[in-house]
Amino acid sequence: MTHFITVTNRRGGVGKTTTTSMLAYAYAVIGFQKVLVIDFDAQSSTSITLLGHERWKNARMETRTVAGLLRALYSDTPPDISRYISHQAGDVHITPGNRAPELSVIPGSFALDDTEREMLLTHYAGPAGAQGTDLASIFSDMQQRITNLIRKLDGLYDVVIMDCPPGLSNVAWGAVQAGDFIVVPYVPDATAEDNVGWLVNRLETIERGKKIRLLANRVRMNNPYQRGIIDSIMARYPSLGIVMPQRAAIEGALEFRAAPQSLNQKFGDGRPIVEELFNAMLAWVEDTGVRAAS
Repeated sequence: MTHFITVTNRRGGVGKTTTTSMLAYAYAVIGFQKVLVIDFDAQSSTSITLLGHERWKNARMETRTVAGLLRALYSDTPPDISRYISHQAGDVHITPGNRAPELSVIPGSFALDDTEREMLLTHYAGPAGAQGTDLASIFSDMQQRITNLIRKLDGLYDVVIMDCPPGLSNVAWGAVQAGDFIVVPYVPDATAEDNVGWLVNRLETIERGKKIRLLANRVRMNNPYQRGIIDSIMARYPSLGIVMPQRAAIEGALEFRAAPQSLNQKFGDGRPIVEELFNAMLAWVEDTGVRAAS
């Protein structure tokens, strides 16, 4: 059984890439799990973090990205999702033994937003489109296609982690619908409670039964203003129960290095934070009663 984890927030700059990357390394290196990351963010930061610029660029030139996969989703034959997966991702090895983790990526693409619009115009509008179909049904159909495609990965990986773009595009909603566990990173600033409150209510209203947890990120631990915001949010909304401190080692770890290194070398004094995040996720999954992948 595969656990599907969606990392989302309609705001940018809240640490979705950081959270996704840390979860990917934690599950693959600490948990010895077979992990697939799907980068639905057109900025492609997670892809560059896990593959390096050259491998991501090559995948983009060969259309082996989520944009190419979305286009293939509307072809006459079901897409071969394996064509779009880049294996042996990351720059960390498992110690002892220095063996590579089972970590793969379906890379993001700058063209994703344009591709989504192209598919909407080509397949739902004009003479070849679904005449008379209302807008809500059009969006729902695209979202369901994406969800169904993702869920076909069930059993092929232990964990599938989806990094969503800012905003609430059809691609993002498809990833939300596919997720068993929704992680919402946020930075504790003046607008955080309004933003995450709206998002949690929206998710709970539209995606009933979804398991949602908030995660405070880039926290200045000695800042009482931020602490007050976090306490208020934790009192009102479901939280993962930990906070991610602002740490230079974590930000620096997002830079891909050609030579594989240990998890300790990559994250430095941020390594315990990676482990804390991993343990919080394991506790959450266990608390829900969802059987762990074997």
